[in-house]
Order: sequence, then C-alpha cells, then structure tokens
Amino acid sequence: MRKRRTGEWKKNGTTRRLSIMDIAKYFLLVVCGAILSTLSFDCNLLTGPHKSTGPDTTSSAFTWTIDTIGAEGSILYDCVVINDTLTYAVGKLFPRDSLGRSNQSDLYNAAVWNGTKWTMIKVPRYYQGQDIPGPVYSVYATSPNDIWFGTGDLVHWNGSRYSQLIVIPWLRSPSKIWESSDRAQLYVVGMGGTAAYSPDHGSTWQQVQTGTTLPFQDIWGDGGQVLAIGSDEFGLGGKYLVQLNGNTATHLNDSIPTAVSLSGIWFKANQKYFLVGDGVLTKNSLSDRLWQYDFNRTAASYYSFAIRGAGLDNIVIAGGYGDISFFNGARWTEYKELYNPIDQLRSVSISGNTIVAAGIRTYSGIQYYGVAYVGRR
Repeated sequence: MRKRRTGEWKKNGTTRRLSIMDIAKYFLLVVCGAILSTLSFDCNLLTGPHKSTGPDTTSSAFTWTIDTIGAEGSILYDCVVINDTLTYAVGKLFPRDSLGRSNQSDLYNAAVWNGTKWTMIKVPRYYQGQDIPGPVYSVYATSPNDIWFGTGDLVHWNGSRYSQLIVIPWLRSPSKIWESSDRAQLYVVGMGGTAAYSPDHGSTWQQVQTGTTLPFQDIWGDGGQVLAIGSDEFGLGGKYLVQLNGNTATHLNDSIPTAVSLSGIWFKANQKYFLVGDGVLTKNSLSDRLWQYDFNRTAASYYSFAIRGAGLDNIVIAGGYGDISFFNGARWTEYKELYNPIDQLRSVSISGNTIVAAGIRTYSGIQYYGVAYVGRR
C-alpha cells in the first residue's frame, strides 16, 4: 500500500492529486472563512458602537426611601455618605413650631442619617467666641472624624469638636470641597471663580488664581489629578475645565460643546472622565481633546446636577425630576419609579451599599422643602 503524498486525496477509493489551482482555491476559502469569523465576533465592524455586554460587577438593586427634611423654606445643597450608617446633608433647615408652621427664627444647617432616620443638627460657626448661625453650602469627609463644612467660610469636625470659623478672605460662598485621602491636598472652590488650597490639612491657606470669574460648580481629584469645572447656570457665559496643582490653575484646552451647561465632574485618573449637566460627556484621557456624548446610555433623562462614584462599577448621577441613574460596570439603570417633577436633586454621594441624593422639593413654585433620597442594597 502506497503512502499518500502531500497534495493527494482519496475519492471513491481512487487516489487523486491536487493541482496548484486546487490548492490556491482551498487556501482562499480558508482565509475568507477566518475573516468572516472575525467579523461575526466584532459587531462594531458591521454595525458601529454598541452597549457593553460585559458581566455585571455590582448590583443595581437599590431599595429607595424618600424624606422631606425641615419645614417650609428649607433646602439641601450638598451631601456626603461616609459609610452605610452615617451621612451628612447640609443646607438651611427650619423646624416646625407647636402649630406645625415653619419656625424660621430657629436655623439648623445640617441633617445626619444614621441608617434609619434623619436628625437635624446645628453646625456651630464660632467666631471670636460667639456662634454665628448660618447655612452650610458644602460638605466633604474622608472619615467620620474628618469632616469639612463650607459655610460663608469653613468649619472642621475632628470627631470630638468643631473648629473655630476658618476665615478665608478671598473665598466666596464655598460651593464644593475636596481633600486627598492622605490630607496632603485640600481645595475649596466657590463663587466668582474663587479657590483656596491648603497643603497641611487647613493649617495654612493659599489663594489660587483661577483665571475665571465664573462660579465653580464642582471639584474632584484622583491619582494626583485635581479638576474643577466653572460654568454659569445655563452655560451661555462660558465654561471651563481647570486643572489644579498646588496654588496654580491651568485651563485645559478642551472642546466642550458650546451649548452645554456643566454642573458635576467625577473621574478615575487616566481611565474615565465624566462631566454632567446638559447630558453626560465622557473621555478616556486628559490628552483626548474631544469630549463625547454618551449616546449609548439610556439614563439621565433630565438635567444632571451631580455625579459621584466609588469606582468605575459604582457610579451614580442625580438631577432634575428626582432622576437617579446608576452604572454597575456593565450597564446603566435609571430608576424611573422615582420620577417626581417637583424635586431637584442637587447633590449625590455613594459609599458602600448606600446612595444619598439631596436637594429641594417645590410646591406651587413658592413653597420649598429639603428632600433626600436614600438607596440601600
């Protein structure tokens, strides 16, 4: 029995030799098959971008409770979730008198969530030994024993006592605060493009010349990068993305769409950057010039005031109409059952298994109350 040589094959018991043309045709069929197989596994080559179909990395199954806080005239400006049993929401809050009416002569400026209920408190503003009542506009915490409150100036809680009022002459109405986890960088941004920097956890302060008079809406830092956004209410007066480094500020040469107003920023350095306001804008690197609308995401249907994350698989956006959307690393969930046209959620925070969004509930356009949404999973 003769051994078959390369290029030979049997059919009906008869040995046949492949011609050069037969081999070429066979090779062409194999190559075409490989190409078609690759195309079938990469839908982007055929149909363009598509939604992520990766595995869910965190649960989006939150159970929600909604509470109004304070009597008529109350409002919440900012919030921070420290852990699953400790959240601060700040603003101006009024209790009710014995007849159930708003007692606006008795000002509270914060509320604490203990995992079960909200309790209104007063953050004291001691100046020359006297407590000067006033609203709190912003709050930031690295731990239960390290909390900063932005009043007209700053107050710090160290776990046992509140500090004397820290007066920063050039700072106007601090709208947002951010501090690095090692306490080596502390920034406060406010109205009129004002900003302050402390390299030593608030012991000394330096003025940051930001090059803008637009109000700062938000600030965030990660991986050695600190970014703040300045924008007027409708974006018509301009908008800026500013990178802060010590007491210096650099305007980034970004192509942010002209008709966009910005309210919130969050990012993981060199991985993903988010801007929210009139839509959601993203890019993967600061070196990318263009911001892209996140068209593939069916969430954040209304104006988005705030965004925060505890990782790229734990991101939450809050906005008008009580709109809250959550990204679990693979897909967005918009909690449409929460929609309420009289609620505006101006701040949001997430930590552990808790989301808190805070803002204002308005009746008849003139009566307003603080409102807080708490999500637990």
